[in-house]
Amino acid sequence: MALKSFPQLRPEVAAKYEATIVPTRIEIQRLRRTIDLCTLTLAEADELVKDPQFTYLVAKQPRKGKRTKSATTVTNS
Repeated sequence: MALKSFPQLRPEVAAKYEATIVPTRIEIQRLRRTIDLCTLTLAEADELVKDPQFTYLVAKQPRKGKRTKSATTVTNS
């Protein structure tokens, strides 16, 4: 029995955006088009995200890095 993989965004889209639903085919009546989030290109995603009513993709927030010790250290003399 083979494992079934979950639908995913294309790697270049997933690097920039996060899906708010499981990637699937969505019919958007006001745009009169069907959008497949699994095959969406980065250019198409950029255009769709500009629309405030398109809530299926959101821009990823930059991750905060781990705090590192200061480059300067205090020595006791």
